[in-house]
Amino acid sequence: MEDLDARKKSFLLLGIITAVGAWNIANGTQVKASSKSPVYRLYNPNSGEHFYTTNFYEGNSLKNVGWRDEGIGWQAANSGEPVYRLYNPNVKGGDHYYTLSKYEAQTLVNLGWRWDNNANPVFYSAGTVNLYVSYNPNAQSGAHNYTTNVFEQNSLLSVGWKYGAIAWKTMPSDSLPGTPAGWTIDRPMNIDNYSTQTYAYKQCTWWVYNRAKEFGINYGQYMGNGKDWQNQAGYQVTSTPQLHSAVSFKAGQDGADATYGHVAFVEKIRSDGSILISQSGTGYSTLFSYQVLSKDQASRLRYVIGK
Repeated sequence: MEDLDARKKSFLLLGIITAVGAWNIANGTQVKASSKSPVYRLYNPNSGEHFYTTNFYEGNSLKNVGWRDEGIGWQAANSGEPVYRLYNPNVKGGDHYYTLSKYEAQTLVNLGWRWDNNANPVFYSAGTVNLYVSYNPNAQSGAHNYTTNVFEQNSLLSVGWKYGAIAWKTMPSDSLPGTPAGWTIDRPMNIDNYSTQTYAYKQCTWWVYNRAKEFGINYGQYMGNGKDWQNQAGYQVTSTPQLHSAVSFKAGQDGADATYGHVAFVEKIRSDGSILISQSGTGYSTLFSYQVLSKDQASRLRYVIGK
């Protein structure tokens, strides 16, 4: 356990450098990024710490040992100014800290912190969205919180958290599409509640699993790739379109991925046999998309009825 004076010095250093870094970010040049990745936000109920990662499998490993899934924290640029993560093993429960400053990071390492991710960047700062950091002087593990949510940030500051600074910049969230002309959906999407427990954000499987739940319809957490849904045991599968069902495409079918296939959600069925589906995938410019399929197109697919 590090002594109290060392902890005070490290936290004082964090406060000074973070304040200077925040001014530079708020007033400096913006870095253009060509792409972005979702940051998974997790919470440890035993230590009070939040953890942030773009690695879906790292996030799942933590969920499997008791961390709670809190969805997507923000959209991180895939290029720009490096953001580093450090780990303090000398406080109860451990603690992670994220910083743009390699000098600050190295100084903390000299005080007993450890480089995380082999001293490689975990995120990049770029974009137009502010990411705020706040510091809880009364905490050891979970002493820092990172968020793009101004309400969350101000709520923490109102109960004694410190700093209120801009830590770095992030990318805007994906926009949402409008419903195709002449079509309606039975229930709006509440995407803030969508889980990433077993399906990665913006994958077709993630979309269908969560969209179905909004109608009280359940699919398994391990249904496989999109093409595999129609072959899962225990589900009724038909070639007749079913409202609020999962529509499964074979590999390469009607433009689906040549290896993994695809799965989408049936939002509406018309009397002429055409259907409206919603779907997601990393190739879409919006978070999800709508597509209208003709009766002929719809008849070639398989519909998996949830439970």
